[in-house]
Amino acid sequence: MGKCRKIIGQSFMKLFIAAIFILNLYPFLWLFLSSLKKDYEYARPMYMLPEGLYFQNYVNAIKVSNVGLMFKNTVIVTFVSILAAWILSVTLAFGVTRMKWRFSKAVLLYVQIGMFIPPFVLLLPLFLTLQSLGVLNTLFGLVIVFGSGISMPVYLLSGFYRYVPAEIMEASVIDGCNIYKMFFKIVMPMSLNGYITVIMLIFTGIWNDLLISQTFVSSNSKRMLQAGLVMFLDAWGGRDWGSTFAVICISIFPTVALYLLLNNKIIDGLAAGAVKG
Repeated sequence: MGKCRKIIGQSFMKLFIAAIFILNLYPFLWLFLSSLKKDYEYARPMYMLPEGLYFQNYVNAIKVSNVGLMFKNTVIVTFVSILAAWILSVTLAFGVTRMKWRFSKAVLLYVQIGMFIPPFVLLLPLFLTLQSLGVLNTLFGLVIVFGSGISMPVYLLSGFYRYVPAEIMEASVIDGCNIYKMFFKIVMPMSLNGYITVIMLIFTGIWNDLLISQTFVSSNSKRMLQAGLVMFLDAWGGRDWGSTFAVICISIFPTVALYLLLNNKIIDGLAAGAVKG
């Protein structure tokens, strides 16, 4: 009897997980299939599959919009911002976690306060700061804003660093390693999952951003992908559904692809960082 209940319970759990999976997969699948339909197919019930793979929608989307330029701007800003934020997060988290000095806890607390401040509260101070620096309406200004958003990365990495065994670090010092060699040879390899998680979180935040890029950039030649997507939807959303769905697919593809490639390391990194932190 007990074994039968266990089997039934496991079956219900598997069905529940399958249902959740389908519910989460369906919007992405529907969006992709809709981007491959011809104009007259949108008058049919939405659950019907496309008659063929009409990739001309993607060609039209690129022609009638600046999606190529906006994609390039987004890649540049994202890559440089990730590099800056990662370097700041990695070094600061290690400095306040494993290098004991007087104000280390106060600095860590100060940085983590940023997680509880709504982004829109900082818009005016950031706007005035970028304006005074002369980098408003530039990609470099966006890099400054995104590259300094290190509250969550520092919080997660401090959890990883806190549980790097002190014995291993001490042994490396005895063997002649200075602090830099110890960091690169011992600490960094042991924190790889944490680094991947942090990079993915930073990437997702920048790539999907609309508020910052739309507030601090007004020139169409400097637009990032999500801000440009809003402009495209305003101009073409009700007239060319195929191109609209194609642009949306282009905008979400990098994030989905990276998550599918790195999902195991991201889940491990989030779990370990949360528990250790």
